[in-house]
Amino acid sequence: MRRLIAMALVALFVLAVPAAAAPAVVLSDEGVIEAPGAMLGMDVRPGGEAVLLVGEDGWAHRIDGLEPERRDLDVELGTGRTVNINAVDWHPGGATALMVGDTGLLMRYSGDTHAVTNANGSSLLLGRDLVDVAWRPGADVAYIASADGGLWRFAEGTGPVMLQDGLETEDIVDLECHRSANVCVVATSQDGLAVIGRSHDITWLTGTSGTTWSGVTCADPTLNECTAFGLGLSTVAVLIDTETASRSSTGPIRNLQSIGSEMGGASVAAGGTSLVHLTPLGLVRHDPVGDDAYEHLGPEQALAFDAQIAGRSLLGAWESDVGTGWFLTTDGDLVGMVPDTSDMESTVLETVAGIAVAVALIGSIIGLIFMNSPKMQAAYIRRRNARRSRQR
Repeated sequence: MRRLIAMALVALFVLAVPAAAAPAVVLSDEGVIEAPGAMLGMDVRPGGEAVLLVGEDGWAHRIDGLEPERRDLDVELGTGRTVNINAVDWHPGGATALMVGDTGLLMRYSGDTHAVTNANGSSLLLGRDLVDVAWRPGADVAYIASADGGLWRFAEGTGPVMLQDGLETEDIVDLECHRSANVCVVATSQDGLAVIGRSHDITWLTGTSGTTWSGVTCADPTLNECTAFGLGLSTVAVLIDTETASRSSTGPIRNLQSIGSEMGGASVAAGGTSLVHLTPLGLVRHDPVGDDAYEHLGPEQALAFDAQIAGRSLLGAWESDVGTGWFLTTDGDLVGMVPDTSDMESTVLETVAGIAVAVALIGSIIGLIFMNSPKMQAAYIRRRNARRSRQR
């Protein structure tokens, strides 16, 4: 009898709890942001209220971060330059930003006036093609990378100062700083990963040169780690020693074999997660806490939504909440994303139905137990006769 009751309770648990599933999103066409050429870089202001975009031919633009589909809120930024602007990064305070580009372009954007002017000491970088820039969270220093492996630290008062020896590589693809520790990570496509310490010292991370890296994010400020993403569906956790960066290390390199696409760059998303860019166009959400990854937007869904957009490259993505956000292509296509609530409604109905079936199942089992137990039947008869005696 106890075995039958245990089976009933197991059945209730199995039927009442729905199976976990990766969240799905519904896409919406939010229009096109016009630019004279390809967009090359973007960055979201701390707090998410604005997004800066940069691209070919000296183009720079600001859109609203919470209502990016509203072209009436756009601000066209005049740079006076015709060379490519390759990257932009907001100051942690959110009032200014740095832009870097070809032939030594180093410019400062002011959020109050929307003015774009040459940054202090920009003439020192003439002739160098600058590919990335990142402020560290202490807000005192930004790091600048060039296409030929040069690295500089930049402060408003001193301008750019070259780091000793640089990286001696010509394939820097990403530069990202931790969101709470003054340590930054550099990703290269051929020579591996490196960290920049608080004193601007550079250390290569052993065991990382065998992978072609394409991007790095430091999504969760509570973790002393960043995550690098590379070709062959490779990911690795960069375990940061916040006191002595040269002691930083990496976890094992993983391969996400279940994803049938190739990984490109990555964007910081909501909830301390990252949205990894896929080719063909798609997104994978990565959660560094459990080192979990699952498909957020599949290439098949993107193709069904718009075949032309699905054939383009992702510039970046951002979110106002987990699952709710936007992504941009390098051609300026703006696409909105919201969670697919139809899956949630289906889950609720399945749960209610499962509980009803489980309750009916338990009732049937208890009935069978009663019918096959003379002791229970005798006890029931005694209690019934006793109640009748009391009522007389």
